[in-house]
Amino acid sequence: MKKNICIRNAHLIDVDSGRVLSPRSVVLQNGKIHQITEAPANADATTIDAAGLYLCPGLIDCHVHFFWDAGPDPRGTYLASDDKTRMAQARRNAGIALAAGITTMRDLAAPAPLMFEFQHQVQCGQIPGPHIISCGYALMRPKGHCHFMGGGEVSTAEEVRQLSTAQLAQGAGFIKLMASGGGLTPGTVPHDADLPLALLRAATAVARDHGVQITAHCHATESIERAVDAGLDMIEHANFVEPPGRYRYDEDIAKRIRDQGIVVSPTAYGALQTARRFRAAGGAHNPNDVAAVERLEGRVKNTTHFHRLGMKIIAGTDCGATNSPFDCLVDELLTYTQAGLSPEEALQSATSRSAQYLALPDRGQIKEGYLADLTLLQGNPFEDLNHLRSPLKVFKSGQLVHELANPQNHNHAH
Repeated sequence: MKKNICIRNAHLIDVDSGRVLSPRSVVLQNGKIHQITEAPANADATTIDAAGLYLCPGLIDCHVHFFWDAGPDPRGTYLASDDKTRMAQARRNAGIALAAGITTMRDLAAPAPLMFEFQHQVQCGQIPGPHIISCGYALMRPKGHCHFMGGGEVSTAEEVRQLSTAQLAQGAGFIKLMASGGGLTPGTVPHDADLPLALLRAATAVARDHGVQITAHCHATESIERAVDAGLDMIEHANFVEPPGRYRYDEDIAKRIRDQGIVVSPTAYGALQTARRFRAAGGAHNPNDVAAVERLEGRVKNTTHFHRLGMKIIAGTDCGATNSPFDCLVDELLTYTQAGLSPEEALQSATSRSAQYLALPDRGQIKEGYLADLTLLQGNPFEDLNHLRSPLKVFKSGQLVHELANPQNHNHAH
C-alpha cells in the first residue's frame, strides 16, 4: 500500500475566493485530498515541507490536440507520421503538460483508435500523463475541417447518431462537432458554416441521451448561431467570421450565448501567435482564408466582450495546433488578463470554473475529498500568473509526478 503524503507549511491558493490561505498541512491519501489541517504533520505520512511556498490546484486545459506537434505545420507532420510516431508525439505532449502543472486535459479531435488506446495507457499508469477527457474523432462534413485524421465524416442524422454512439461506447467522454471550416484544412474556410442545423440537433440529442456534453468548433458566425439554436453546451473559438471572410463581433449572438448559459473557450493565445507569423510572412497558409489575421486577432477582442457580458469562459489553448505548445496555458491566461479578466478570474478559468463547467466535480480546488491534483509554486499566482510556470512539484491523484530538477536555492523535501 502506498504511504500517505503530507505537504506541510504550504500557503493554499483558494482559487474560488481569490484568497491565499495561511500555511497549513494537506494530507493526500488514495489519490484524494484526505485532510487539510493547521495541526502538525501526520507521522504515518511521507512529509514534504513546503516551507511557506504556494500550493495551487492542478491546471485544466480545456482544448488540446495530443496527436499534433504544435509546430508551424501540424497537419503536414501528422500526415507524414505513422501510428507509432503519432503515439510517441502524444506521449511527449503529455509529459510536457504534466511538467507544466496541467493535470487534466480535454482532447478535441484525434484519430479515435489511437486516442482511446493512449487514454487507456495513461489511465492504467503505463505512461505518465494528465487525466484525459476525449471525443475521439470530431464529426465534420465530408472533407470538412480535420477530416485528414480519418473517421469523422458525416452527411446524415443517422450517421451522426451511429458515429457518436459508437465513440461514446469506446471511451469518448463528450461529442465534438466541426460546425465551420478551419484554417488548418485545405478545402475548408473559417467563414463557412459547414454542418447543417439538423445534424447539430441530432448530435445534441445523442449527447442528452448519454448524459454527456457537446461542443462545436465555430469560426463562422452562422455556425455559432446554429450551435445556439441546437442547444449545445459549449462553443470553441466563437470567432464571428462572415462571408467573404470578414471578422465582425456580433453582440446579439453573444448575448444569446450568455442567456442560454453556453460556455465559450476563446483559445486566444495560439491565435495571436499565428497572426504574428502571418503578418511577418505576408499571408496565411490557406489562401482562401482571406481574413485570417483579423479573425485570429479578433479572439482577444471577443474575450473582452465575453467577459464584459458575464459569459462563462473556460481556458483552452488549442495546443498541438500551430505555434501552441503543450505548456502554453499560462500564456492563454495572461492573454485573458489583457482582455480584461483579473488574474483571479483567469486562474479560475483553468481550475474551479473549468471543472464546474466541464462537469468534473472532483477537481479544480484544494478541498477535502477532491482529487489530489496539486502544484507547488515559488510565488503567489494571484500576484503574477507567471508563477504558474515551472512548478517545483506536481502531484496527480496524490502521486508526485514531476519535480523541478534544479529549483533555484530551494530544497524543501525531506
